[in-house]
Amino acid sequence: MPPSNRSHASHPIMTLITPTIFLIAALSGSYLFSLRTRCSGSRTRDLATRARARDLDFDTEEDDDMIASTNQRQLAYDSGDDDDDLVILNGLPFRTQFGVRSGAAVRGYPSHGGLYVLHCNAVELDFLHLDRFHIAMRSPDQEEEDAHCANMRKLGAMWWESEEAYIRKAMDPNKYNDPVVFVGWPAGGGAWVLRTTHGDASERGIGRINNAYNMEEQCRIIRQMGGIYYENPRDGLDLAA
Repeated sequence: MPPSNRSHASHPIMTLITPTIFLIAALSGSYLFSLRTRCSGSRTRDLATRARARDLDFDTEEDDDMIASTNQRQLAYDSGDDDDDLVILNGLPFRTQFGVRSGAAVRGYPSHGGLYVLHCNAVELDFLHLDRFHIAMRSPDQEEEDAHCANMRKLGAMWWESEEAYIRKAMDPNKYNDPVVFVGWPAGGGAWVLRTTHGDASERGIGRINNAYNMEEQCRIIRQMGGIYYENPRDGLDLAA
């Protein structure tokens, strides 16, 4: 057969093979993309589930940045020196932790056991002598740590028997009737205290107290929102050792 005839004979075969190759390649690419997407989605959902399982302090409006357990989560610690690099510390007790919200979650570890937990705004962080931008660690000096816990109680911090107990309560979605306390310490002495519930605070917008620029302003807003002034702070707060 002349060469020209062989070329014409093979052309229909190549016409069939070429589209078949492209079809196989397209199907393979589509399958691999679908598999990767499913794996990625599963991994994302798994991360989200684990995050929700570890996170602690959350609510529909006021507590939307959940606080993860310091016993399980790796956190970036820096001393505040701009020349220092961030160091990842795992399983160490942190005093402050930052999340999505403004302010920080603060913990205290008293000598009698358990822990105090409080989400503080910037004014309250200053009151506790805590840096507003850098993570603080638990003090190795238990006497100093007890003093820190006493200051937290001045702001209405709640005591929990364990991190797990706090996690269980924090993950309860029904917070409407849970107690909330706002405290202000005026320069002239005494204390302003406002006790309410999550539901009432949400309905009346009491969270605006957290927008105060300083403690005096915080006291003024607490008074405007119905807080009570106690000349002796022990009358309005549980400050017993």
